[in-house]
Amino acid sequence: MFDKCIYFNLITLTRKVNYIWQQEFERLGLTPSHGYLLFAMKELPDITQKDLSEVMELDASNITRLIDSLANKGLVKKTTRGKGAKFSVTAEGRKTYRTVKKVMDALYGDMQKYFGPKHFKNFVNDLYEAKQTIEKW
Repeated sequence: MFDKCIYFNLITLTRKVNYIWQQEFERLGLTPSHGYLLFAMKELPDITQKDLSEVMELDASNITRLIDSLANKGLVKKTTRGKGAKFSVTAEGRKTYRTVKKVMDALYGDMQKYFGPKHFKNFVNDLYEAKQTIEKW
């Protein structure tokens, strides 16, 4: 019935993929957003909160909430300086980062196997291009 509808197909795919990612990250006591933020913070150690907001494509208040949650779990250390804050990944955060990376790699590998490597790579590239194009709307 809705096989040609971009909204219906994209939103149902998003729900299904989100469910898979949530199940995997839940085992770490994290949400996918927490895992991806920790990953970004470890990969880009001097990144600012504003830049994290751009990388994650989330508003500043969501980034603050996620960082605070990671700090409460002992995965990042947050130090306030005047109006700004500086944060760093803790030893426990680095350990969790390695586990997060394994989970992300395994999920990517599972999706590649399921869809086929070439088809999956093209699909992800097409999604990225579509996202970039619609941002100009």
